[in-house]
Amino acid sequence: MDVAMLGLDDHTTKFVLPLVAADCALFAYAFASDLRTCQVVLGLLGLWWCFAALWVEVRLERVYPGFDYDAPADPEMKAYKPFCDFAPWAKCSRVLMSPPGRFLRYFGVAKQWTPGASRSDLGMLDWARSMIDVPNPSLGVLFFACHLFYPALLVIPIITPLIPWAFLAACCFVGLMTVWLAYNLFFVLKDFCVVCVSMYVANFALIPMMHGICEAHATSMGDFAFFGEVPSVVLYPFLAIDAVMFIAVLVLYLTTPAHEHVSGYKAMPDGPPKEVVGA
Repeated sequence: MDVAMLGLDDHTTKFVLPLVAADCALFAYAFASDLRTCQVVLGLLGLWWCFAALWVEVRLERVYPGFDYDAPADPEMKAYKPFCDFAPWAKCSRVLMSPPGRFLRYFGVAKQWTPGASRSDLGMLDWARSMIDVPNPSLGVLFFACHLFYPALLVIPIITPLIPWAFLAACCFVGLMTVWLAYNLFFVLKDFCVVCVSMYVANFALIPMMHGICEAHATSMGDFAFFGEVPSVVLYPFLAIDAVMFIAVLVLYLTTPAHEHVSGYKAMPDGPPKEVVGA
């Protein structure tokens, strides 16, 4: 098929193809490894993609305040174009900033923060609900970090035998949410998001991996090599990359106006400030 017909731009070769190639290689290594090594690699990969998604979301909110996922104020994304926007049918910016991108708010569990409101203004319940109004990748960071450091959680007394099964239940729940998110991605938004799909693969892969750990009755920290059999030449640089990305996202967030979407995710009328295009 003619590449031009697909509408692919230079982000395809600069960012997407190299990342997908590395992604596939790491997934293949994980699936061919023992359970703990697989869990570690999936945790590292999941964290990287979560931080990448958060970087894109915060940058979009900074450059295009009130970004409208359905009709961006700057359709050509000249001020800032995310690395994962690489074709008219593949715009991660649209997907990540859509309402399902905050599923806790979407299902009424969380509540959008009211700017300037204090805890006393909101009441304890609404304040607590506003505190958990976070993008899905923020929850993903917690999820994948727990898998990455899983043996450390097995030192918790009394409930230790239940931890593997609790993790399996959490993985199954995440898998169900992944099905719902994938449905919205492909059939509602009719888009493709390489960041999202990579996280979907990791989410589903963790289910059989965690079931294997449950079946092995491995319930103590001593049952595992802490980081599995991941070679140090891969493990420590990957840990460093994830740590640097975490710090970069945090710094970007703290130097950006509060990352809050206005009702309906509609763009503000003043237009985006100018910023250099980059990942």
